[in-house]
Parts: sequence; C-alpha cells; structure tokens
Amino acid sequence: MEYITRGVCGQEGCRETRYYLDNGLWFCRRGHQQEGRQVEEDPDDFGTQGKTHRLKKAAVEKTQKTYRGRQAYTLFLQVYQLILWKQCFALVQGKGFPPQLENVVKDLWALRLQRLSDRIEDSSEADEDSNVQIFSSQAVASSEADEAAQGGSRKATDSPRLIDSLALCYLGALLLRLPVGVGDIHRFAMREEVPYIRVIKSIPREMRDRLPQEYHSALDTRTILKAEHLHRAVLDLALLYYREFGVTFPPLNAPLMLFGYVKRLALPLEIYPAVNHLQKLVGFTYSFPTDFKGKIRHLVLPEAQMIALVVISTKLFFPFDDVKRYPTSLREPTAQVIDWKLWAQAQRQFESRATAGGRIGKGNEILVKENDVLKMTSQQLDEYMDWYEKSWLDSSKVSNPLADMFPTGRMGTGTETQPNIPAPVPELDDEEAINEKIRTVMSELRPRRAITNEQAANLENEIPRPGSFYRHYRTESSLPETAKPFYEAAAKVAGLSVRTLVKVVFQTELRIERWQEDRRRMGYYGEDVGFVGGDESMDEMEEDMEEEQAFSEPEGI
Repeated sequence: MEYITRGVCGQEGCRETRYYLDNGLWFCRRGHQQEGRQVEEDPDDFGTQGKTHRLKKAAVEKTQKTYRGRQAYTLFLQVYQLILWKQCFALVQGKGFPPQLENVVKDLWALRLQRLSDRIEDSSEADEDSNVQIFSSQAVASSEADEAAQGGSRKATDSPRLIDSLALCYLGALLLRLPVGVGDIHRFAMREEVPYIRVIKSIPREMRDRLPQEYHSALDTRTILKAEHLHRAVLDLALLYYREFGVTFPPLNAPLMLFGYVKRLALPLEIYPAVNHLQKLVGFTYSFPTDFKGKIRHLVLPEAQMIALVVISTKLFFPFDDVKRYPTSLREPTAQVIDWKLWAQAQRQFESRATAGGRIGKGNEILVKENDVLKMTSQQLDEYMDWYEKSWLDSSKVSNPLADMFPTGRMGTGTETQPNIPAPVPELDDEEAINEKIRTVMSELRPRRAITNEQAANLENEIPRPGSFYRHYRTESSLPETAKPFYEAAAKVAGLSVRTLVKVVFQTELRIERWQEDRRRMGYYGEDVGFVGGDESMDEMEEDMEEEQAFSEPEGI
C-alpha cells in the first residue's frame, strides 16, 4: 500500500504521519479516518489526477528602451531642434521678436546639420557600445580658462552644446539687425522667459526615456549660466560659420544699440556723438572677427568695444572724482555735472524693483545659496520652494503610491486653512522703470561755471579743462567708490564682468593714447604715420604698454 506523509493524525493521541487513500477517504496508518480530507473521484475524468494544465501567454516582442549609437545621436539632434524651436517661440510670442527669427535660426541650424548628417552616416552600429561620446553643455568654468583657450578651435562636426542654442538665437537676431545684446539673452534665460534652465524637463517623456544618460547630461544645466560664457559661445559660432560655410555676420545695429546703452545707464545724450567720434579714432567696427590667433581677447567682442567707448566718454565728460573742470562755453557737454551718489541711489532702486515686497525676485532663485536660506522669510521660502518644485520635480513620472502622504504644493485647499499670503507688489515695466531712473538723474544735473580762455589768462593758476587729470583704472580694486556702481551697471548691460569691463576700457584707452602719440609725431615731424586699428602689432603694443605702465599711474589722455 502506498503511503503519503502528512501532518500528525492527533486522534486518540495518535502520532502517525503516514496516510493512505481508500475510496476517496484518507486514513492514517493506524486506521483513523481524517476529517475534511475526502477526495471525490469522477468516473468521466478517470486517470487524470495529478496533471496540471498551464496556459501559455502571448509572446511579447522585447524592445530596447534606450537607444544607442546612430539612433541615439539622431534622437539627440531631434531633441536639440525641439529646444531651438521652443526658444524661438518664446522670443517671438513673449518678447516681441519678429516671426522671421524662426526661419533665420532654422537656416543656421540646417547648415550645421549638413555636417552632422555626414557624421551620422559614417557612424557604425557595430561599435556603438565601445564608442560612446560624452557631450558637455557647460562652458569653461573660469574666465582664466577662457583667455587661455585658442580661438576658432570648434568644428562643424562637433556636437552642439546647450549654450549654443542661445547663441544661435542671438546670431539670428543679429542677422535681422535687431538691437538685442548678449546681456538681454542672458537675462531672458535666467528669468526663465526663454527655456534654458532645466529645459530637458519640457521634452516629451517618450523622447527622454530613449536618450542615453550622456545625452541627458548634455541637455541639462548643472552650473549657473554666465553672460561671458554666452559671449564666448557666440564668438565661437560666428567663427565656425565663417570658416565652414562662408557666412559673414553683419556688425551691430550701432545706432539703436548705442542709444539703448545710453538710455539704460541714464546718461545724457551728449554721450552718443562722443562715442561715434571715438569709434573712428580707435577703428572699432562693432563686428565679429573672421580670424585671429593667440589668446581670446575680450576687446574683439563687438559689444565690449561699444560699452568701452561709452565708459570712456562718460569719464571724459562726467568724471568720477571731485576735481572741478571748467569748460570754455556753456554749450559744451561738460557744462553739466552728474551727481554720482544720486545716480547710484537711482540705480539701486531700479535693480531692487524685482525684490520689492520681500520677494526673492524673478531670476534670483537659482542664485540662492545655503546660507541665504537661513535669512529667508516664510514668504520667500514658499516662493523658493514653488520655483524648485516647478523647475526640478518631474510630474510626468508615475507617482509613488506613498507620494500623496507627502504633498509638494501649498498646504490646505480651503480658505480657512490658507496661509496669509500678502498681495504681490506690482512690478514696474522695464521701460517705465528706466524712464523713472532717467527722470531722477536728469532732474538733478548741476551746471558748471564756464571760464573762457580770456578769463583764464587773467587768473594766476591754471584752470583745469574737461579731459584733464584723466584717470586710468587697471584693476577692479582701483575703482573709486563713486565709479563702482556705474561700472557694475555698465558691465551688466553688456553681459560682462566688472573685471573684464575694466580690462577692455583700459585697453581702449591705450589705443587712444597711441592715436595721440601719432598725432603729436605727425605735427612735429610732418609725417602721416596713420593709426593701426586692430592687427597683431596693435595687440603686441597694448601688451607692452600694459607692462610698462604696471608701476606708474598715467595722469591723462
């Protein structure tokens, strides 16, 4: 008889664990019948006990979720093109750019795709796992590295960086002759008025899931965007398009750009003709170079050239020191004096309009550091967390079942549980704020007494004239307190750092000194030596003059 081992029987103290089946009933080896263990036998299903029938599932074709090789790079370019379209759409719809901008940027991108398509076709699927290229969307981390980098090193077959998308939008606006600066594009990106920060989040989920991680890193922002990095990206692209495709970009729309600089800095209109006059002296063209060798010099940037002349004209007409310089006539631009303390106060009010009412300010959220959190109010913390949730949390992912227990939005849904949020303070429009600053500064212009040459001849002491005792500033630390706010505002308008602005202003002043020396030599020797504009000899001369004047402060131009 066949026995099956089971649990202990337990009837009448029986400890038997072996059982047998008799007529559908189970009995232990000692003969005790087991309750609840009956087995019914079906005559029609005789001999089928113990068989298991399993249903086979339909075969599902396995697909690779993440692309590799040529397919991944093609998808990367498609995603990049989508980002370009989103940025152009934001500029046209949100900032009032002409609709032709999209077509111009599309044409520039099409030229770049011609070389990238050759790279896709030449790639091989066989070595896709062993030849994966890492792409970086970040610019060089320091300005010293920018200066050490060689110009024109990028190729048309290099993978596009994320910062190049903003540079393409700028070059498209330049081709349309729009008065838009790099500082404007940088401000749009920082205020998230143009998609750039965490732009990968706006890409459809289906496309992101199929991109390898190295392409995710290329399309994500991991460092703060700096305007000087954007200047460098624009210069690299301008050189690339000229070298690879023969595209020459026009110079800046100087009349409108210069008027915009003068207006934003709340300067008198007399600065406008002065800048145009100095431009002819130094030979600036306000256009990108087609080729240059050696280190990247910031003075080759068109906007750096223009803002340097604006600063020099301001120093000539309205110096930052306390020396009284008397014009010969009240019709001269120097017959009026700017109160630089009042100007600095008006500039602070202009910049603080975004933080009025205790707000962090649009575009300042990404600049928040660990120590700043300790000083924030509850309103600022809520504002920062709302921005963080919007920028960094991905709502397209499938939410965890436990996520509802930890809500990310503001607490409460009814009016009785809502926190007391103060009403937002209305922010002045940029144009209105600039006009208000201009009215404040221009209303406090003071007249300067004019002394004619005849009157000066009767005086014992020599009368200081406008332009005399002109001061050079070679470093940022040498700026006087009255000049620092102006330099900071001018650098922000042009998208440069204060250190870079001081450097380009000093280099331009050296060019003007060179022009003066040529004029004096021509008057003394009767030779027309001319003026060297921006060739290599001029660059070498500037470096030599910087070294010669390293230990002596020049007194004037």
